[in-house]
Amino acid sequence: MTDAITATNGLLAAMDALTASANALIPQIPQPAAAPAGQPSFSEMLNAAVNRLDDSVAAADSAVGAFASGTQDIPLSDVMISLEEAGLALQMAATVRDKVLAAYTNIMNMPV
Repeated sequence: MTDAITATNGLLAAMDALTASANALIPQIPQPAAAPAGQPSFSEMLNAAVNRLDDSVAAADSAVGAFASGTQDIPLSDVMISLEEAGLALQMAATVRDKVLAAYTNIMNMPV
């Protein structure tokens, strides 16, 4: 029984040595740098931009609803401006999405 334990310990030691030598040959993947103090990360900036887009569309929707219900407080020009702002924000978001997807596709198609 002790021979089996000794053999297992020797095998584990050999596996650890092989793992260490393999890790030495593989280049280490650099970890992404943390955002400097006080600056938002990319995901926070993206989340904020999507929230602004959502707010713009919601404001345009509420302006259209208020105008359609006959509210006298909102002029047609304000409704049209809010709709145009929401439309431009959606176009910009779609353009950014297309550019990011194109960049991702280019990176994935690069030979390694």
